[in-house]
Amino acid sequence: MRRSIFFKFALIIIPIVLIFEVAEMYFSYRSIYDETFEASEKTVVTVAAEAADEFKYYNADDVRDCYECSNKFSEYCFQYGVTYIFAIEPDVENRNEKYISIGFGEGASDDAKETRYHGVVVEGTLSDEEIKVYNGEERYAVVHEVNRFDDTLLCYYSVNEYYDYETGEMKLRETPVLVAAEISFSRVIASVEARIKRIGAYEIAFAFISTSVIFIVLYLKISDPLKKISSRMKNFVVDREKDFEKLDVKGCDELAEMSKSFNDMADEIDSYIDYINKVNKERNMQEAELDIAKNIQAGLLKPPRYEDETVSINAYMKPAKNVGGDMYEYQVLDDGRVYIIIADVSGKGIIAALFMSRAITLLHQYALLGHSPSKMLFEFNNTLAEQNPKGLFITTFAAIYDPKTGLLTYSNAGHNRPYIVSDRLIMLDGAAGVAAGIFSNNEYEEETVRLNPGDTVFLYTDGVNEAECVSGELFGVAALEEVLEKHIGKAKGGITDDVIATVREYTDGALQNDDITVISMQVKQKPESRSLTTFAETKNLVDLKKMINDMPCLTVDSKAQLNLIAEEIFVNICYYAYEKNQGEITVELDVTNDSATLTFIDNGTPFDPTLDVVDINDYDHEKRIGGLGRFIVFEMADEYSYEYRDNKNILRITKNIN
Repeated sequence: MRRSIFFKFALIIIPIVLIFEVAEMYFSYRSIYDETFEASEKTVVTVAAEAADEFKYYNADDVRDCYECSNKFSEYCFQYGVTYIFAIEPDVENRNEKYISIGFGEGASDDAKETRYHGVVVEGTLSDEEIKVYNGEERYAVVHEVNRFDDTLLCYYSVNEYYDYETGEMKLRETPVLVAAEISFSRVIASVEARIKRIGAYEIAFAFISTSVIFIVLYLKISDPLKKISSRMKNFVVDREKDFEKLDVKGCDELAEMSKSFNDMADEIDSYIDYINKVNKERNMQEAELDIAKNIQAGLLKPPRYEDETVSINAYMKPAKNVGGDMYEYQVLDDGRVYIIIADVSGKGIIAALFMSRAITLLHQYALLGHSPSKMLFEFNNTLAEQNPKGLFITTFAAIYDPKTGLLTYSNAGHNRPYIVSDRLIMLDGAAGVAAGIFSNNEYEEETVRLNPGDTVFLYTDGVNEAECVSGELFGVAALEEVLEKHIGKAKGGITDDVIATVREYTDGALQNDDITVISMQVKQKPESRSLTTFAETKNLVDLKKMINDMPCLTVDSKAQLNLIAEEIFVNICYYAYEKNQGEITVELDVTNDSATLTFIDNGTPFDPTLDVVDINDYDHEKRIGGLGRFIVFEMADEYSYEYRDNKNILRITKNIN
């Protein structure tokens, strides 16, 4: 929920004002209370002393004098604002008080008037303070007392003398008399509370007025200017294209500085945005040109995947920038020969891309003309060297594969040495020459190597081995060879994808510093088929194994696995297919680049061997219930199927041979 700064100021100021007012009320109360208490104490002391002096002139034994004294005490009560003034004779031994005279003032209770009069004795009420005054230990005593009439404050004075009218002298009394002035403390507190209420009302009014003034000042001087600044900032961000009204700079306080800073910032942002728009416009034009060059370059390259009955080609290229200086090319000629080329132009960017585009066009033309790799590089080098104002050069590897002879003829113009992945890893380190495009009439050597079915030729640019990880270390040739060695002896492809995935994992998070290009060509194995028809006798198993072992395209491991499968199925057919007359068995073997399929055909009793195959966990080795051979066969097989057609059992079992 959005809250304004004015609201936040209110949350801070209001509690502070409330705390201040409560503290002021408390201290005011304490001050008034103490002041009133002191005044009340002073009053009762003064009145008690004056009443004691007055009492000296009255005869305590004369009832009329006592009543006259009571009247005088009443006058003093109204004159000084006390509630009671009385004289008592203490009975120290029994702690009793005998009232001699008493005067009533404003606030005196009716109960006191009825029970406090001349001659009445109040038992057990004489206090220690009264006794001390009576005994002369204290001149007077001030006592805060709560009795049945009220919460009171009293002052006791001892009267030890009396006036002798006959002699006109003061004489000592045989027993002292106590004169006391009493004031209602509850009335004092009530007056204090009344004063506090008046002061509280003034304080609340003052707090309300002062808080309102503070809020008005805060709003006019802080909140309202901040709202204007915030609104202008928002409008600047949201509606920058519209006319922007700058902030007024008034005064020299922080808000004025903020307004000035914002106006300066707005001017700088406008200038910066205009500059960015200009740069972006130029950059967009450059990017558009680069996109055109990239599309042209991509249009010149062959598709990354190609496959026919003789070869399978996989390529990958990723420029370090929008356009690159790497290239690959392959071309299948009319006579079935296959050209495969890779090249790397020195430098990067648009110039290298244009140079590469020219190079790829030339190489494509020379390949169609049927030039040998060495002649291709010779003509290619001369053409580039004649018109090369930037002094660029291009490393190039060109090879041509003849599927009829199995020969790969190649020539190298300063490029990274490719590999052949066969039953071992072979580096094509022959026929080395200088890069093309610098010097004319360079002669390039040419060499030939034989490729076997399943072999893969792998070509790459230095963007692979020089790929850097985050720490700056190079991927290296050793790491590349380690990836390639994993594919030794495997007829299935995937080398290109494996290399690129490994390089990508190695450089994860690092900036690509060079174009990365790879291309691989795998020689396919021609499908071969053999067939054997013989009587269903176990002795003829030798002929079946010979047929399998004579297939030159199969590895030793593949032959061993196929022999085991063939033996189990062939023997089962010999024992169980025919009841009386001996029948025939036809076994067909079809071998492709990836797999070998054995097909068993007999016209014996219909039987589907793929059903009710024994569960190895339930197999009883001691009783030897049978079916273990079928379990082994179908566990080894990658695919299998059975059908009964034209009165014949047909079982096909396929095993991958990679």
